[in-house]
Amino acid sequence: MEVWAWTAVPLLALHLWWWRRSRWLLRFQLALDVVLAVVVGPALLLGADLNPVRGLENNHPFRDVDWSDLTTLQPAQSDLVLQFHPWYSETRRHLLQGELPWISDRIGGGMPLYANGQIGLLAPVNIPLWCLGPERGTTVMALWKLELAGLGAFLLLWRGWRLRWSAAAVGGVAFAGGAYQVGWLLVPLSWTVAAVPWLWWLASVVARRRARPVLVVGLGVVSGWLIGCGLHPETALIAVGSALLTALVLHPRRWARIVAVVAVAVPLAVALSWPTLGAIRGSEKAHWLKAERPNRDRPPIALRIDAVEQLVVPMANGHPGRGDWQGSYPYPAAAVGIGGLALLLIVAGRIRTRFRRHRWAVWACLGLGVVLLYRVPPLDSLLVAVPPIGSMTLPRFGMLVAWGLAVWAALAVDGASWGGDRGSVWRLAGVGVVAAIALLGMPWRLAPVDFGLVLLTVVGAVVAGWLLRRPAALAPVVAVELALYAVGINPIAASQDRLPRPDLVERLVELQARDGGRFIGVAGVLPANLGARYGLSDLRAYDPLRPRPYASLMASLGDPRPVIGGPLASAPARLCGAWSVRYLVTRPGAEPAGWELEWQGSGGAVWRNPYWLPEVRVAIRVVEGDGARGWHMVRSEKLNFATVTVVPPGSPDVRAARAVLEETEASSTAVSVRVRCDGPCLLVVARPWSPGWQAAVDGVPAPVVRANLAGLGVAVPSGTHRAELRYHPWRWHADVR
Repeated sequence: MEVWAWTAVPLLALHLWWWRRSRWLLRFQLALDVVLAVVVGPALLLGADLNPVRGLENNHPFRDVDWSDLTTLQPAQSDLVLQFHPWYSETRRHLLQGELPWISDRIGGGMPLYANGQIGLLAPVNIPLWCLGPERGTTVMALWKLELAGLGAFLLLWRGWRLRWSAAAVGGVAFAGGAYQVGWLLVPLSWTVAAVPWLWWLASVVARRRARPVLVVGLGVVSGWLIGCGLHPETALIAVGSALLTALVLHPRRWARIVAVVAVAVPLAVALSWPTLGAIRGSEKAHWLKAERPNRDRPPIALRIDAVEQLVVPMANGHPGRGDWQGSYPYPAAAVGIGGLALLLIVAGRIRTRFRRHRWAVWACLGLGVVLLYRVPPLDSLLVAVPPIGSMTLPRFGMLVAWGLAVWAALAVDGASWGGDRGSVWRLAGVGVVAAIALLGMPWRLAPVDFGLVLLTVVGAVVAGWLLRRPAALAPVVAVELALYAVGINPIAASQDRLPRPDLVERLVELQARDGGRFIGVAGVLPANLGARYGLSDLRAYDPLRPRPYASLMASLGDPRPVIGGPLASAPARLCGAWSVRYLVTRPGAEPAGWELEWQGSGGAVWRNPYWLPEVRVAIRVVEGDGARGWHMVRSEKLNFATVTVVPPGSPDVRAARAVLEETEASSTAVSVRVRCDGPCLLVVARPWSPGWQAAVDGVPAPVVRANLAGLGVAVPSGTHRAELRYHPWRWHADVR
């Protein structure tokens, strides 16, 4: 009932409001309701979640990263469970405890949480997450993302640009129900996509002749907040940039206002996202992007042709929601189609002369998206050379393609309704192109139901030409076509399957609650981040902004994916013990060296670490190590980490005979210890270094020493001293090396 209170009740109130205020708004809302009912309705009626965990109720240790056939090659869905839901859950836990979610002590041994830039702590639209939890909150937000996208597009075109109702309704439904918004619906970037029409509307108003200065400042504040609030900064940057480009094309003589907007937005965005900028700078991903320059090379031409085919015929490569997707790339990356009906409307209708600047604005943004999404030479090489585009994820620019096509379709319908019909020859040619591209994809390879969706695109194109003289019927028909594509794209899971608890998880929860310490898994058993949902503390982290030293530590454990993380190949007992790892989970039958068997079942085995050490301790001797892959196989298992710590070359020397910790105080963001030693010693905290950690001895700032490849350490002189390590998200600039 809580989900209904957050969705159906306010939506019904909105219908009543439209009925009293404007029947035209109500008519558009009813067309949009078709998409809402298909995408979110099944979950509401079944009391289920929009969540790809179906199948996890089986009694196994979650070895598969692609949770089911529903999420194969669709990372927008699998990332929901592996990244966003654990992050949301941790954020919610901290907030309920009256703490700010700077650090998650259950993920990555203490990985930054706010700094990953995607939890949306500063975004009020995420309130359902903090009130209802990740699964129910995601379902609630899915409905309002679609509503916000559709309503914003409709109001921009109808009230802002003064298009006819039929044209504005087509644009609103095509954008909200299009493949891009529905494909990415369950992850944060779809909030930013939904904000695009509202940004365009505000930018259009700001660039008008008599715009007040307060509107200029307002657009700057909204833009800066959107980039820095944690709803996917990269997509927000594209959305804001497209709105400012549109304002510049519509009113080029008022470029100074655009400069003023940027002057307001940039400082605010930097201030809000400063921890994220620090995390990016200190991450393995930043180093990898600089070294590999992945955007330098274009993808194969065959892949780009497949992506273009998906634009015209959305289901030409299958339907990922039914597990028969045949594309050689993840589905949402190129999911920009708006259906055959809307595409034919673009071909069949002329844009009125009064909207020539609007047309150029749409074409400018659409062209930018096409060039970067499909890597059209030579313009793509020029654009990629412009920072920060060269280091961005170029498929994110597909948002501009989906939005540009929807607005173009609206302008074309408006022109046709005023007599700008291009004629039957154009309509026949358009239908022929759609049919030819559909046939080139050999749709007979698909499942019968998906073959039917390919034919639906062709039929929609035919119907568009017939309905062009009946514009009032266009929006509902567009909604029906897009709704049929959207069936099953976002998988549904029963509420009781949110957090399945196989025997392995039950036993591990019991052991860790009793004895404390962290756990680690190898060979993909109980994938990283998921343990946090059960209250477990995991040394691993599935995070695109993993700090570079931490990535080196994971690489020494056999992690094949340095940027975001993957399954580990080994778990040396002494090195894991130095990181306060008490338990190891493996597949049944494994025999890890140095570990003692604690429990074994059909789903896996739990091993105890006899070399476990507390998270906070003091070392009286150090050895130098570089953290290279395989280092642990050679040296770590020969060290007694209870007294010895591995440090980088050039670190302070440690030569104590005895050291004692007194008055230890520790939280997720601070450790304060009184240390008494008879010579120089090293305070060691088994938490991963990340930008923002600061050290002090007796209140005097001191350098942070990388302990045991990726941890925290601070050198303490002989005698009795107070040593502190504190995490300050906005002060990373003083500590990045």
